[in-house]
Amino acid sequence: MIELAQELARADAMLDMKRYDQACGLLSRLVAAQPESARAWCLLARAHLGAARHQQAVDAANRAVSLDPSDEWPHRLASNALLHTDNYPEALRAGMEARRLAPGHWQAHICVAQAALGARRLDIATGAASQARSLAPNEPDVHFLSGKVSLAAGDLDAARIHQERALALDPAHSGAMNELGRIRLRRHDTRGAVRHFIRAARVSPAESVYSRNIDVVIVRTVSRMIYIFTLAALLLIWIPVVAHLGRFPFAIGLTVLGVLAVASFAWMVFRLPPEARLLVRRTLRGRRAAAALAVAVGGVAVAFAAVALVPADELPQILPVAVIATIGARLGAFAILRGAISKR
Repeated sequence: MIELAQELARADAMLDMKRYDQACGLLSRLVAAQPESARAWCLLARAHLGAARHQQAVDAANRAVSLDPSDEWPHRLASNALLHTDNYPEALRAGMEARRLAPGHWQAHICVAQAALGARRLDIATGAASQARSLAPNEPDVHFLSGKVSLAAGDLDAARIHQERALALDPAHSGAMNELGRIRLRRHDTRGAVRHFIRAARVSPAESVYSRNIDVVIVRTVSRMIYIFTLAALLLIWIPVVAHLGRFPFAIGLTVLGVLAVASFAWMVFRLPPEARLLVRRTLRGRRAAAALAVAVGGVAVAFAAVALVPADELPQILPVAVIATIGARLGAFAILRGAISKR
């Protein structure tokens, strides 16, 4: 029994050092030799969670629950693991059982709030976050999750206050940095959002979600640029018909539109931090972003060519084709970029 306790303490130390695979090996041997140890199964679930083996974590946590159903920890581990498998109703059920068993533990309330957010039960999430704050007002994770709940409720000011409080308590809390970026994004502050995402990525480079968030911001910015470009093109197409201008002024208008689009995007990139500029170049070289830009520019070029090259008396007939080509280019580019955002 003493030897088992020592081995479990050793495995716990490995987990604290994030040596998840090594801990999994040790704990797998321990549960094979001592299958009735609920703590060993809990630690194995924690190791699988750290290594992103979420279904194995669910299985290990459920085994611990069957061995010691009166302990809140196995239920909390099961809830966290189920959350990562997108099984939100079961994650919420396990979290609420953990809270029932340990109503005085703030971790149990946080577990309920996380699962309730996933299950879109904002009322439960709000109540659980409030209870967690009353139990542990100086825990950064409590304010971090409270901020997430406030953001889900659309209260951007409260969300910002909670995340800033989390950072005041733990300046290296990358999750709070990331959430501040999301809040900035909701306020349409792209530059501020990218700065927070980059800061989070610097603190926790292993967390790929932060760099993916930067990619999403860049793709959305490209999408916005395409929208403005195609909208301006759509307006320019009508000029030869309405103003009866010749082709030369029309060509000048097309050139000015292209220059303004490129200049505005270059200015936006110039204002970003250096790391973000590298990511912009990488994203624009990507297959989806390049395809979206090609579709938008190609559709607008076809529309302008159709309007510029036909005789003046045929403009009323060709104009609908040019309009359809421009709108189709915009919709096609948006569809490609939506796929890129969904993938990220």
